[in-house]
Amino acid sequence: MNNRIEGFLKYMEDEGIKKAVILKKENINYFLGKYFMSFSVLVFEEQPCLYVGKLDKDYAEELFNFLEVREFKSWEEIFKGCDGVEKELPIGYLKYINNEYKIISDKIKEMRMIKDKEEIKLIKKAAEISDKAINWVFNNLDEVKNLNEYELVAEIEYIMKKHGSIKPAFDSIVVSGEKTSFPHALPTKDRIEDILLVDIGAVYEGYCSDITRTFLLSDYEEMKKIYNLVYEAKELAEEHLKEGISAKQIDNIVREFFGDYKELFIHSLGHGVGLEVHEEPRLSNKLKDDEDIILKEGMVVTIEPGLYLKNKFGVRIEDLYLVKKNGFERLSKAEIPEY
Repeated sequence: MNNRIEGFLKYMEDEGIKKAVILKKENINYFLGKYFMSFSVLVFEEQPCLYVGKLDKDYAEELFNFLEVREFKSWEEIFKGCDGVEKELPIGYLKYINNEYKIISDKIKEMRMIKDKEEIKLIKKAAEISDKAINWVFNNLDEVKNLNEYELVAEIEYIMKKHGSIKPAFDSIVVSGEKTSFPHALPTKDRIEDILLVDIGAVYEGYCSDITRTFLLSDYEEMKKIYNLVYEAKELAEEHLKEGISAKQIDNIVREFFGDYKELFIHSLGHGVGLEVHEEPRLSNKLKDDEDIILKEGMVVTIEPGLYLKNKFGVRIEDLYLVKKNGFERLSKAEIPEY
């Protein structure tokens, strides 16, 4: 039994929870400590038990030899006596719960925010994989200019898969021209021109990376000015990134740095990364006082300032960081262009 399971069982004891049911795949993988892609339900009582489909039972028993594995039979069996559920539980399952219950999601989020050594190792590996793809783009810009956005996505995702990514962490954002002014624009058959924004992530044994680079392909002074402003904003954030600063505070520092341009910074400064590419903590100036989080050693977050000039272009630079007592370790190490 691992420390994560022991910690959750202690929480259940303290809260008087007799039976907790976990359906969210990322939460299950967190407690199992290994990536399991097939259907599963994790049930905590005095000891944890993993329910899987008949076809996966032998494999699951071999993979998870530290807990009991049972064949899934019915939802009635799963939820009988349940008094602890995730808030993400689909409403259709509530008909199986016949007693009062407590929400356990906040505790799991709290646990997942602080990464242990094994989690950090896996996130670093995911970051190394996405670094390879970004560096390939950086080193082959002349070739990239002859591609359309779809073709470049194919090259990038092939590189990540070749080096061990089981899938992209999210739909790869690989866009050029005016589409870079939309933070979540998706690629098309458009030829790459003028400016290229690449926002990608790898997944290694369930853990994600997230990195963005912007490449200027034309010699436009306005693009250079905006690019360097975003570059300096990221450096400023790095100066303040360490245990003890609040998620809201570090966002506000960067937002104020942008001065007259801050209205063009239309998203939050960053977010946590782990088993999901977007998880707690959020680095946002929109957090209410009771939502603000003090960053702690062991958290993994992105820093991703960006400025977006409507119908013209946008610039974003994003890296992945491990928060430490007196600073940080940058986990994504791909080249950052200078203009």
